[in-house]
Amino acid sequence: MSISAEQSVIEPPTGARAELLRAALELFLEKGFATTRVEDIAKRAGVSKGAVYLHFATKQEIFAGVVQAGVLAQLEKAEHDAAAFSGSASDLLSRMLHNNLLEFWSSRSSGIVKLLIAESQQFPDIAAEYYRTITGRARQLLEDILRHGIEQGEFPAMDVEYTARAILNSFDYELVLAHSIAADVRGGFDSHRYVDAV
Repeated sequence: MSISAEQSVIEPPTGARAELLRAALELFLEKGFATTRVEDIAKRAGVSKGAVYLHFATKQEIFAGVVQAGVLAQLEKAEHDAAAFSGSASDLLSRMLHNNLLEFWSSRSSGIVKLLIAESQQFPDIAAEYYRTITGRARQLLEDILRHGIEQGEFPAMDVEYTARAILNSFDYELVLAHSIAADVRGGFDSHRYVDAV
């Protein structure tokens, strides 16, 4: 498979840094980025405000760390899994969506998508950076799989760029719903069935 991956896989944070990122993610999802203070993160993590600044210079840097640990690491794992895969494009696409994507869906970090949309007007630079570094890479990975499938005769000719966009947008929409509307209101949702339908 001619799908490339970045050389380095992000190592998960450990110790105090990991605890600060966990606390920050919880607070960002509960209160939003704008209203979460560095003091709040320190208190939730059980450290002093000064201790936070030993690891992060700004709240924006904390947010970047949250995204890197919770989203970018998952994306890099998907890229490496795709690069090492030796089966058909159809099987790879199914594996990427059923395994890598749904693993991310089940994580607390999946709420970052809704958070970014909610905060995008107040913090457009943060949203734009996420779109470039995360959404762009995820779409490129999906485009590579689709192009490979077309080249191998598995998939019909298609507008690869917009097909990838449509697929990823449908998943982002479901993530926003999952973090906005209670499950009992939304009704039963079978994520594997949804992936198969998409």
